[in-house]
Amino acid sequence: MLETKNLSFSYEKTKVLDDINISFEKGKLTTLLGANGSGKTTIIKSLNKIIKINKGEIIINNKNISKLKQKEIAKKIAMVPQEHNSVFSYKSIDVVLMGITPYLDFAKQPKEKDYNKAKRILDKLNVGNLAYRNYNKLSGGERQLVLIARALMQDTEYILLDEPTSHLDFKNQHLILQKLKKLTNKNKAIITALHDPNLALKYSDKIIIIKDGKILAKGDTKKVMNNKNLSDAYNTQIIVNEIANQVEIGDFSEEVKDVV
Repeated sequence: MLETKNLSFSYEKTKVLDDINISFEKGKLTTLLGANGSGKTTIIKSLNKIIKINKGEIIINNKNISKLKQKEIAKKIAMVPQEHNSVFSYKSIDVVLMGITPYLDFAKQPKEKDYNKAKRILDKLNVGNLAYRNYNKLSGGERQLVLIARALMQDTEYILLDEPTSHLDFKNQHLILQKLKKLTNKNKAIITALHDPNLALKYSDKIIIIKDGKILAKGDTKKVMNNKNLSDAYNTQIIVNEIANQVEIGDFSEEVKDVV
């Protein structure tokens, strides 16, 4: 299991995370949900030791990640960043092959079987046609799918995704989350940060709502996604339409009138 214990983090004197206690189950797609600046990305980066926490612990399989080298962590946790542009003109299949870097000894190169595996993963995500195209020339949605393929190539128990739907059109937002949902199994957990409650409601097994660096609510999606929790998280009236299975913004015309 991957879990945090009393996790806190500050940038200089600004507290970003305050006493975060959460655990992530395999076989589940867990979403960190909240407004922009709530602390979601900081949690994601902390879990992967991209940033070092000020207080508390992050435990994976009964080991504190502070005691693990980055290469050891990379064999357990894969990271799909919010955006990624390469300075080199890599083919997409070469980007996917970067997933095996934690397993290669110094100066070792991927073998033919690794190329075959990378191609199978791209095929599984229905983007096998991208294998030999220039990665930097792909659309945002295509690049995200290639990065997800890289994470699968890394063959870890946990995959972290920071706002995987940002800058994507409506179709690709749902396409990527549908793919992620299908990837969860008894040996793998998907952990994603989202700010859109409708996407979280549709695809998540568990929700952790973050507000101002603290946990506002956590648990099964249907239990956590209610009017009160979401209205508190976004500081506006939000209504969960259970019949339509979607989240709706309430009437804040008075606020608009004040601005105008």
